[in-house]
Amino acid sequence: MPYNNHNDDEILITHPCYRGSSSHSPLSTCPPYCDCEFPKTTAVASYTGHIPDMSKCRCGEDDPATHTVHWNWHECSDSDTVIKGQDVTFHPTYSQGTAIVRGEQPLAAGMMHFWEIRILTALSGTDVMFGIGSDKVDLTQFKHNFVSALGTNSDTWGFSYEGKIHHNGVHLKYGQKFSQGCVVGVLLDRIRGELEFFLNRRSLGVAYTNIPNDPALKLYPMVCSTAAKSCIRLMNATSQLECLQLRAFRALAKQPKALQELRQLPGLKTILNDYWFLTPPVRYSRESKANEYDMLDEAVLSSKSRLSRKHKYKDDDIDDINDLYSNAHKIAVHQNDSEDELVLSEYFDEYFQYLF
Repeated sequence: MPYNNHNDDEILITHPCYRGSSSHSPLSTCPPYCDCEFPKTTAVASYTGHIPDMSKCRCGEDDPATHTVHWNWHECSDSDTVIKGQDVTFHPTYSQGTAIVRGEQPLAAGMMHFWEIRILTALSGTDVMFGIGSDKVDLTQFKHNFVSALGTNSDTWGFSYEGKIHHNGVHLKYGQKFSQGCVVGVLLDRIRGELEFFLNRRSLGVAYTNIPNDPALKLYPMVCSTAAKSCIRLMNATSQLECLQLRAFRALAKQPKALQELRQLPGLKTILNDYWFLTPPVRYSRESKANEYDMLDEAVLSSKSRLSRKHKYKDDDIDDINDLYSNAHKIAVHQNDSEDELVLSEYFDEYFQYLF
C-alpha cells in the first residue's frame, strides 16, 4: 500500500487550473486547452456520422504536419469502438459496459515515451481513463460491466477523468476533474520506472515509480471509457532512447531561466525539437486565461513545495520517504469513499446521460 500521512487539505497545488477562490478550493472542472470548436452533447447524441469530424480545430494542434505519431491504435474486432486513424469513438451506438483500446506497438524498455490525447466530447458516467497496461490485459473483459478498468489490477495504471490515479485496486487523489477540450499527456520513463501525467501540458507530478523496466514485459498505451459516443484523438506520440543528453535536458527543463538561455543557442535547435515534450508549449483558452501563471513564478513555487511534503508510491519500497529527488512533487491522498459526493449520472446507464 502507498505511504500516506496527510489529510485531504494537504494536497499540493501546482496546476494553474486549480486556482479558485482559495488555495483549497479548486475549480470544479479543468477548462479546455484552447478555443477550438467542440460538438455539444445534444448534437453528439443524435449524430450518426463520424463524431470526431464534428470538432473544428482553430489552434493548429490537429495539423498532422506539426506533430509526430510513432504508433497508432490497435483495432480489436470484439471491442465496442470505432477506430479511424488517430480517432477513437467508444460505444458508437449505446453503452452497455467498458471498452478498452491500446496502442498497436509496445512501449520499449530503456526508452522514454510521451503521447498526448485530445478529448473531443464531454465525459461522463462511471469512468474514462488514460494510462498504460501490459499484454496480459483482456481488452474485452469488462464489455458488460461499468468499471474503472485501468488500475483494477497490477497489470494496469490509469488516470481517471475524475482526477484520480488507479493501480492494483487502489485509487488516489492526484489532479483535477477534466473533460471536453482538455489535453491529457502521458510520460512513461521505462528506465527509472516512472509514470507521469500532464493536463493541458502542465505536469501533475510523477504518479507512480513502480513501473517494471523488464524488457520482457510488454507495456502499451491504453484508454478506456464507459460513456456512450465518447471520442478522443491521439495528437502525437514520440519515443526517445535513453542517453546522457536526454537526462541532462530533462534536468535543465526544470530550470526555466537556464532553459531560456539554451533556446537562444542556434546549434541546439535539433535537441530542443527532439525533446520538446519535456517543455511543451502551453496554450490558454478564454476560460482559463485568468488562471495563467507566470512560468518562472510557478517553477519557484513548485520547487519550494517539493521540499515541504513528499510522497512516493512504489510497490517494493516505501521506506525511502525522505528521498526528495525521486519522490513526486504531488502528494497523493488515499481515496475515502464515504466522503465522495454522489453523482446522479452514475446511477444510470451511460447512454441515458444524454437525456439529462
